[in-house]
Amino acid sequence: MFEFVFDKASDCYLRVMRTALDECERFGNHWLCSEHLLLALTNDSEHLAGQALESMKVDAKSVQKEADKRLKEKNASEPLFCERPDSTSEPADKPKLRVFTGAEEGTASAAFSQPVVEALRRSHDYSLFFGQTEIHPEHLLLAVLDVEEAGANKILEELAANVTFLRRQIMALIARDALSEPSSLTLREAMVAGFNDIVARYQTHVHALTSLAKRAGGVSIQTPNRGQIVHLVCLSYMADFLFTQVSYQRYLLEKNIQSLSRRIGTLDKELSATLVSSGAQNLRSEVRSTIEYIWCNQYRLQTRLLDEAEHDLIGSVIEDLWWTQSEEIALNQAFSEALDDHRRNEILSLQKRRIELGHRVAKLRQRLEETVRQCFVKHSIPA
Repeated sequence: MFEFVFDKASDCYLRVMRTALDECERFGNHWLCSEHLLLALTNDSEHLAGQALESMKVDAKSVQKEADKRLKEKNASEPLFCERPDSTSEPADKPKLRVFTGAEEGTASAAFSQPVVEALRRSHDYSLFFGQTEIHPEHLLLAVLDVEEAGANKILEELAANVTFLRRQIMALIARDALSEPSSLTLREAMVAGFNDIVARYQTHVHALTSLAKRAGGVSIQTPNRGQIVHLVCLSYMADFLFTQVSYQRYLLEKNIQSLSRRIGTLDKELSATLVSSGAQNLRSEVRSTIEYIWCNQYRLQTRLLDEAEHDLIGSVIEDLWWTQSEEIALNQAFSEALDDHRRNEILSLQKRRIELGHRVAKLRQRLEETVRQCFVKHSIPA
């Protein structure tokens, strides 16, 4: 079921999963829950997820204390992936957690809770959104944060860790590391590679269904054609791709500006503003050319192109997101400076503005999803 996740998992990701399993066994739980994942992620500050959590004052000791409350003497604290076993037996078809130990591979007696299932799948999506070939712990942490009912998020709430700020910190760290990676993909390269991966996966599922129908005596089933699969993938994933890439590209530009400042001296405000403004225009243009490339060159769906008005709708949301991210970056910098100088009154004021800005980003994300759906629904592919 999760072969496509574990086949692309980095060694660090697999170590996190193995540690999570150890935590599950230590608590005597039958089900691997997101609390175990959070414990594993805070157990190592070498990966970006651990560094992001540490920067938010979320450490292994504090998470351990909250996890003890939630998991001790409990079988699980989350919705289960399949029927919970009773105290004397376990279902034969319980999904087993694969354990990776380098040369050896085995199975363990813990199964996945539903939030963990969703987080594993979502972590693969995040690796595609960032244009990375391997799945890393930071993708898993972002995925866990997306699963609202995950017990890990309840622990973060108890520790007063703002999830919105944590997401931004992960984004900033990924952008920081990308500066030293000459092989980092552009927005177009990331989206094309990601769409190819997702479309191929869905086509594999369709082929499997068709094969099963034939083996069942030629049962007639209606499956989507390639164009319809592409269209459904655009509806389901385009907004997530764009939202992640806009945030990532803005943080990447900020890291480049900081790097340039260290080399030649602090840039004046006018030059910095010009670079940010040019970045907004370039990104809007790149989003449009990427969407057209995917439809025309990648999947040969020229008859289903978006029109000028539809591109403008998407482009306006992209620019709004870009400038909101810019405001957030400046606000976070001001907050850090106030924190360092112990300016209490200013800290409280900035904290309020940060929360308001977080709500604005959430609304823009929803607006982007609605805009993409509105544009692409009109270009459905006939059977």
